[in-house]
Amino acid sequence: MELRDLGGALWRQKPLVALVLAVTAVAVWAGLALAPKTYVATATLEVTAQPGVEVDAEELDALRGTVAELAGSRQVAVEVRARLSVERGVEELRRATSGERVAGSGVVEVSAGDPDPRVAAEVANLVVEVLPAVDPGGGVLALTPRDAALPPRSYRSPNVLLALALGAALGLLAASWAALLRDRRTHVVRSATGAEEAAGAPLLAHVAAPDDPTVMPALEPGTAAAEVFQLVRDAVGSGLGGPPVTTLVVAGLADDDLNTWFGANTAIALADEERRVLLVDGRMGERFGRPGAGQPETPGLHDVLLGTADLASAVSAGPVPHLAVLPSGTRGSEPAGPLLGRRFAAVVDRARALADVVVVLAPPLDVSDDACVLAAGGALVLVVPEDATTPTLLRARAERVRAAGARVLGVVLVSPGRALVTA
Repeated sequence: MELRDLGGALWRQKPLVALVLAVTAVAVWAGLALAPKTYVATATLEVTAQPGVEVDAEELDALRGTVAELAGSRQVAVEVRARLSVERGVEELRRATSGERVAGSGVVEVSAGDPDPRVAAEVANLVVEVLPAVDPGGGVLALTPRDAALPPRSYRSPNVLLALALGAALGLLAASWAALLRDRRTHVVRSATGAEEAAGAPLLAHVAAPDDPTVMPALEPGTAAAEVFQLVRDAVGSGLGGPPVTTLVVAGLADDDLNTWFGANTAIALADEERRVLLVDGRMGERFGRPGAGQPETPGLHDVLLGTADLASAVSAGPVPHLAVLPSGTRGSEPAGPLLGRRFAAVVDRARALADVVVVLAPPLDVSDDACVLAAGGALVLVVPEDATTPTLLRARAERVRAAGARVLGVVLVSPGRALVTA
């Protein structure tokens, strides 16, 4: 997921983003309004040595620290509870009261928390009043109240700034998640422009999905459907401004029969031009789809790659002149990817003696990376279901193909759309 994809999703789904942020803001406000409040008041106490008593500075600092610790002691809490104007428990007072020595001075700060700001100030002042009676110095120290606590105007807990920061962060995360989720369901490739921009390649054709993928319109020259494949044939023949296409891989984005149907029709259209064409089924392994309809029970690509059959014996005549077919062959247990990476290029080199153009039916890109291996050094056509593919997914698949050293020759948009395909 790139930053531009997230930004685009947030912009396209801005009403939803605004709604999520508004709901989050209301939730934070309600939480702050309903949360129990704690007000903290602070009083100070001057701790010095009694007049005429000599005390070592280090020892005096230690005694001041002891006085600070005594602010939250049970002894002090019991005495404060007896003098307090409202009812509070001893343990409650101990938890809410603390003392701290101010470094570099003789001052001890006494802080007290309470849901009532006036009670918080009263408790802090009472602690300062009681502490001289529990003098830990045995008459050495002089404990003098300094600054009385005043009722605080604002509460300390919950922390408003922290709550706002966390609320903003959670709101942004929730808005981003909601925008991305909805965008993936609603922002799909619907036009030639959208397909070309996402794939970074030209649109070769915009065709209707066949009711029966075993029917080959390219076998009926003169029909409108056949003319579409003739246009694709011309694009392959011209190379679209690039080098001549001698190896053309056809791959879909989803596990269906669209890429197989389109690749077979393209091969037939190329053969009608009296060019020698070899149609190779590169979908080895059952999880990569079924063999093409009508394939003979002969050795195929898998056997040629393993060296158990030669290419000439594995190739069969196609349904039209100048077209030969190399089926996928025996289904083996060895992973197809490494086998294709090691030996497919050599098979293509040998196929040059049999064909001018090699058309390869590849497994869909959401199943494996075999299509990238098959297309390395050649060209690939992406078959994209309309209204079913997100631009993010299409862009990612095209970039993956290019990273493998292949050229994305173009995109074929097939309508109507199938089940939603997402990254």
